[in-house]
Amino acid sequence: MFILPEYLFLPIQLIAQFLVFIVFTNLIYFTSLAIFGLKRPKCDYKIVPNQKRFVFIVPAHNEEDVIGPTIESLINQNYNPNLFDIVVIADNCKDDTMKIINSYDRTIAFENKSSPDEPRGKPHAIAKYIETNHWRKYDYVAFIDADNIVDKNYLTQMNSQVVEHPDLTVVQGYLGMKNVRSSITASGYSAVYFITNRAVQAANYFLGWNAAIGGTGFILDTEYLAKYGWNPRSYTEDFELQVELSIEGKRSGWNHFAIIHDEKPDSLVASHNQRTRWSQGHWFVAFSTTKRQIISLFKSNSLTEFFSKIETLFYSYSMGRPVAMLIILFLCLIDIRILEYLPNLFSLAKFWLVIQVLNFLVLPTVYFNQEAKIYFKDEPNITRKILFFLRLVVAFIYNSLTYMLAQIVGFFTWFKPQNKWNKTVHKASFDRE
Repeated sequence: MFILPEYLFLPIQLIAQFLVFIVFTNLIYFTSLAIFGLKRPKCDYKIVPNQKRFVFIVPAHNEEDVIGPTIESLINQNYNPNLFDIVVIADNCKDDTMKIINSYDRTIAFENKSSPDEPRGKPHAIAKYIETNHWRKYDYVAFIDADNIVDKNYLTQMNSQVVEHPDLTVVQGYLGMKNVRSSITASGYSAVYFITNRAVQAANYFLGWNAAIGGTGFILDTEYLAKYGWNPRSYTEDFELQVELSIEGKRSGWNHFAIIHDEKPDSLVASHNQRTRWSQGHWFVAFSTTKRQIISLFKSNSLTEFFSKIETLFYSYSMGRPVAMLIILFLCLIDIRILEYLPNLFSLAKFWLVIQVLNFLVLPTVYFNQEAKIYFKDEPNITRKILFFLRLVVAFIYNSLTYMLAQIVGFFTWFKPQNKWNKTVHKASFDRE
């Protein structure tokens, strides 16, 4: 470490102060948002007769181990079978996925075979189906991953919400987990979703702001798709759609009762690869749309829409905290005096500690007890319940820390071509069946 001349120290001091401001603004914002999520979600609509026509779109690349139960959960919807269809995209499959798809009378198989020079991955497989225009005869497209188990009342809940709230272009369903207990990594994902389903998604919906789109379990109005098309440029087609909706002044809603159970990686390596892909896509979308997002702020039709767009812009840089911290640490190596600007040292230590206790203990305690209630019921006695709770807390912290590395890697590699999809292997059964 060095002590630089004053004329060199002043610029990096300003940079460090700016980065500390970013870290704390990010921390305070998402902590404040989480408090709004403490209100228990309730249906803001009445259950109405089946009306809307839906088509499920299920991209599947070598998913022979899980595609059967996924299809069955869609077939078994408590919804008029004449009002929904199931399209499974067999995307460059080399296993028995296509054979399994064809074994179900209720499914429509769409086989996609890409040439060696074509981009591959889920967003591009969906794009190939969109080109067929088959979806145009439906009111909504429901996007489901090949490893999902979809609650039997999913369409009933979605139908009722969009009938009551026709201004919603997208509605994101509740993301639950198939494999909550299969590993500490999977438990970490589960803990995060137990929290964000309330602290981010429900909170945004309560405030009238757009919900985040989670990659699976959401429905999209086909009128929007017909007008704007499907044009994925990144690994995170869901986040791209979220930003585009915000820019165009469209609404994305949240349904806490339309539930999808998603499988998450068991190993740290698989998790890191998946989250690095997410981070690369997230940073790409953030950097490439910031100017348009800012311009769209001045085209807002209401104060609520304005703040919703601010939230989306803020969410675009939600991965900035670990990157800012890394840069501050690097500046410390240049001049030791920068240490005083580290958020967890010196004058800011107590404030940092209070916020982190709230984020990593108080709020998780509330959300785990409410959102993981069915899993606590599975535990046979109070000791096992306490151990399960501690597992969620530890896994949540573990997940948060390991995700920071992926966010940093994504920041430094976002500019690379995002057309080489590294598949996450799926194999888990629903651990509550």
